[in-house]
Amino acid sequence: MAESTGIALAIGGITLANEAIFAPMAGQSVQINWRVIPATIGLALALSALENVAPEFAVGLAWLGLVTALFVRFGNAPTPIENASKVLGFGATQGSTK
Repeated sequence: MAESTGIALAIGGITLANEAIFAPMAGQSVQINWRVIPATIGLALALSALENVAPEFAVGLAWLGLVTALFVRFGNAPTPIENASKVLGFGATQGSTK
């Protein structure tokens, strides 16, 4: 297995878990986007092919994708960081002046 494949699978797993588990825990009702699964497989295959040509670039691109999946909205739910902050009680309350 290529070095970037595990990172690509983590990206898909985080995105799917965010919509299926973390968003409902944070109080949002979202529909799960099942297209994440084939998109993750495609990403893993593409990064694996790219890793044959430029290994360091492919791994770096995979890490960049992982960080992006944590901080940018994909799919139907807020970002995993937003959901984690709401679940842990760090979300800003409405009407707060601070």
